[in-house]
Amino acid sequence: MIVGRDSEGRRLRDCRAGRHTQYLRFIIGGEMRGVVRWIIGVMVLASTFGCAVSPQLNVAAPPGQPEPIKTVALAPNSGILADAIGFELIKYGFEVFDTAQVTGLMVRMNLSEIEILEPQNLLKLKSTGIDCMLQVRTVAGYDGGPQSASVKLVSTATGRIAAGATWQNGRAGQQGSMADRDARIDVAAAARQIAKGLADAVIRQQR
Repeated sequence: MIVGRDSEGRRLRDCRAGRHTQYLRFIIGGEMRGVVRWIIGVMVLASTFGCAVSPQLNVAAPPGQPEPIKTVALAPNSGILADAIGFELIKYGFEVFDTAQVTGLMVRMNLSEIEILEPQNLLKLKSTGIDCMLQVRTVAGYDGGPQSASVKLVSTATGRIAAGATWQNGRAGQQGSMADRDARIDVAAAARQIAKGLADAVIRQQR
């Protein structure tokens, strides 16, 4: 009888231990699932609202520009960003020849778009009062806005770069996310940044 009671007691203890173990597994499993969901949520937020990077502009201008830059002509086929930069440069006191005016000069001089950037032909532009040619190359982003751009002011007196700039649009989180769209700027805002950088560099150069 004593042995029977001991055996029954062990069965009760084992049963209770089993239920306790199952309960612990349930609790731990639920906590782990919660942790996993939390980690996944953090990863999604990080990819969507990651650290934002503002638009970046780097400008360079070699010292010793021989002549002051007052008049800038927009190189043909430089795109709408060049037009916008030219408009902004007017605000800094530069006289700007737009692409239509430059195309007219090319027709009168019987020059192609490639030929007009040759040193001897740049000198012909110099004789018309143009100090620099503005060349802009733009890479479009996924939203149709500018992704990056390279900009050069080429002296008509020397054929050398009087000032240059590279520009990169802002970004944040996953490409195309709301945060990423908010970090990016449009053509007009990019032109303001680039024109200010070029104008500041030219002004410092001529002091």
